[in-house]
Amino acid sequence: MTAAAPLLLSGAILAAPALAADNSGNQAANPGSPAATTGTGGNAAPNQNDAKQSQSAKQDAQKLVEAALKEVQTMQNDPKLKELMGKAKGIYLVPNFGRGAFVVGGRGGAGVVLAHTNGQWTDPAFYDFGAISLGAQAGGAGGPIAFLLMSQGAVDAFRNTNNFSLNAEGGLSIVTYSTNAQTSWGKGDIILWSNTKGAYAGASVSVSDIVWDGGKNQAYYGKTVQPMDILAGKVGSPDAAQLKNALPG
Repeated sequence: MTAAAPLLLSGAILAAPALAADNSGNQAANPGSPAATTGTGGNAAPNQNDAKQSQSAKQDAQKLVEAALKEVQTMQNDPKLKELMGKAKGIYLVPNFGRGAFVVGGRGGAGVVLAHTNGQWTDPAFYDFGAISLGAQAGGAGGPIAFLLMSQGAVDAFRNTNNFSLNAEGGLSIVTYSTNAQTSWGKGDIILWSNTKGAYAGASVSVSDIVWDGGKNQAYYGKTVQPMDILAGKVGSPDAAQLKNALPG
């Protein structure tokens, strides 16, 4: 309903023809109305709200990238882990896995995935996962975790599918990173690292409900993008340069 409509409903019957004529003439009878002032039918505020929401979403996405950068810097303090990152075909960085979320059904795996091809890292693609299972182990402290994608199959799972799992049923094996278990690293498609010592030691790990975060990706890149394009290096943002340059290889 236009801004003139309330006047039409509450005005005298004899005034209706004049008001109707004014309404057809872009509400000349009521130049102070929102529609007459903005020329947008009173939609200026919603458009401003959309712009604010878009900017807020972009800032949230950038904060996640900056947190992922700090996580990488922490991981680089371990020379062996740094070497493994340089050999990885991709990495899924989750800067703040929620405290207590190790319990089956726990939520909170917001993070970014970057692919590594020919010595170059792609820009980040945003993903979330719903649950992580550690076999018989439950509970524990939260904090940064990372999945080093050591096989092409692990990277392709992120490129080609949505709402998938990282586990044996999905044809992928996950081993946990430990300085005391180096011989097992070559057996896994994925190496799971955490800065919480002992949290994953000897655990049988399964990650489920991994989904593409379309909202964050669109906000970060300013347009609709596809995961396969980001992870193929076809989409980029200068805001991701520090994270890409921090990763070895």
